[in-house]
Amino acid sequence: MLFVVHDGAGRLAPWDESPWIPGEPAPLTVATLTSGQGAELLRSLDGRRPEVTVSSHPTTGYTYDVVHHWTGAVPARPTWTSDRGDLARVDMSFRNYRQGPALEARFDVWHGWTAGNQLVATAQGERTDWVAADVPWTQSAYLPGEMGQENVDVLEYKARTTSDVTWFGPVLRPRMSALGSQPLRYLDQMYVPVPGWGDSGSGHVGATGGGNFDVRNRATLYQGDTELLWGNAEFLPVTGGLPAERLPYRVVADNDRADWAGPYSTHTLTEWDFMSEASGPDAVEPLPLIQVDYGVDTDLAGRASRTARLTVTPSHLPGIEARVGRPTVEVSYDDGATWQRLDLTRDRRSHGPDAWSARLSAPRGAQFATLRTVVEDSDGNTVSQTLTRAFGLR
Repeated sequence: MLFVVHDGAGRLAPWDESPWIPGEPAPLTVATLTSGQGAELLRSLDGRRPEVTVSSHPTTGYTYDVVHHWTGAVPARPTWTSDRGDLARVDMSFRNYRQGPALEARFDVWHGWTAGNQLVATAQGERTDWVAADVPWTQSAYLPGEMGQENVDVLEYKARTTSDVTWFGPVLRPRMSALGSQPLRYLDQMYVPVPGWGDSGSGHVGATGGGNFDVRNRATLYQGDTELLWGNAEFLPVTGGLPAERLPYRVVADNDRADWAGPYSTHTLTEWDFMSEASGPDAVEPLPLIQVDYGVDTDLAGRASRTARLTVTPSHLPGIEARVGRPTVEVSYDDGATWQRLDLTRDRRSHGPDAWSARLSAPRGAQFATLRTVVEDSDGNTVSQTLTRAFGLR
């Protein structure tokens, strides 16, 4: 450990690291002292070998996110007090498969504007947040250079409640949302975001963005069997030329980790089949691409019990009236060589009216669970999804 005493005012920065772009830890722990602190330390030595006790907290175990708005004017004394009666507790869990640096942010929403701050977080660990209640929030988390995730809708927490929020953990798969990534049709145009790396549950969409050059993402749009467009940026913008009549379309999202390290969702293949026709000039129509959410209890390393309960919840994004049907779910414990169909039962009480669940029965030597899901809605739109090594087993 190296102590650096400043001979001027204040303290020197301990290391040239930006909190917004966290890199690898410094090769040597550096602590900086003011000139007064340094002089006191030197006096305490008095010719003896010093003994220094150091406590290090690279990331915090708790945060407070509080906000207050004044209307009309800023008061002369802009202070306020919050206590537990004004706050909600949010138990944050970061579930990347390995430890490392991450970033996390919670921005409050006010008259369409957002404001907040990013915090350095751990890619694998726990944190307790105390959050101002009844305030609209957006949340996001990032593995710099790998992927970012954000909530699917604006959130509000109720006072004196406790909520659980997880980031980065299995089951990673394509997930869309009404908050910036809803597939839409306007006249002869179509906009289809295909973010490929949402995490477990229904709360987050996720994308690797332009900074991850190791992953391989491909999205393709077909009209019938004719390929119209493909891209590798997790969205498909068709700027014109689509036929006006009602025709069948298919979107295929092929996401492969390739050289991006990670044991889970090593390859995912999702195919949406749906019907679409031109909208009117005064309307933007949502496209009926069925979403599939998965829930399974895992440890911080992404491993579930061999008899864990798996929950599968299909849904539509806002604006679609068709009802989603009962999913068909198969599981493989040998990377897709053989498959077992799960016996699903309704799970309304825990996960909502369209949730289904089944208990796994993994053999002793299995290390991963691969999933294959098919869902159809009342209008005949379908989704099929295969997730290779969706999560680990312990």
